Amino acid sequence: MSATVQQCTSCSRTLFPFRLFCPGCGQSEFVDHDVDHGTVEETTALPDGTVLATVICAAGPRLIARVVGGDVARGDKIALSNDPERPEGGVFAYVPFGNSY
Repeated sequence: MSATVQQCTSCSRTLFPFRLFCPGCGQSEFVDHDVDHGTVEETTALPDGTVLATVICAAGPRLIARVVGGDVARGDKIALSNDPERPEGGVFAYVPFGNSY
């Protein structure tokens, strides 16, 4: 399982959240690009117990994701998923996804 980011077909810049135009080159054509893991940069615990993490992807963009299945710390590599019920289990970061661009 992986998370989906947007990749510009002109300059290959990867983006998240999805955009109408690439901030790098101004083009408007994109393809979906799957990212299967990233590195935790920062975490935040909400009052209800939900843990959010800023995750840096190897492809480039930073994602804000909900941590599911355990604890993470800065520098940890974490799997990414667009499925909140990830069948493989384990610790992962859930990235909500919608092609509403």
